[in-house]
Amino acid sequence: MPTTLWRLKVAADKQAEFERLTSQLVRDVAENEPESIFEYRRGVEDPLTYVLFLSFDDEQAFQRYSTADYHTGASGQIMECLAEAPVPDELERF
Repeated sequence: MPTTLWRLKVAADKQAEFERLTSQLVRDVAENEPESIFEYRRGVEDPLTYVLFLSFDDEQAFQRYSTADYHTGASGQIMECLAEAPVPDELERF
């Protein structure tokens, strides 16, 4: 079950665009990968910091997501909204 937590710092002038793009990506994942979990939250202390949680049933589901047009198209646009490089945390099930 591939699972990742991403910490993202968004540029102040790109916050609305980031939220629009990410909300659409969350909807696309729910529609195309219904067994997967993809959620994001905004920080309370720093509203320009976001956490994305992604969890896929198996490696095949993750690969479908990784290569899907809706993901590859949105990822570049989302990256352009960031103030700094994203920080991933790979998580394991126990």
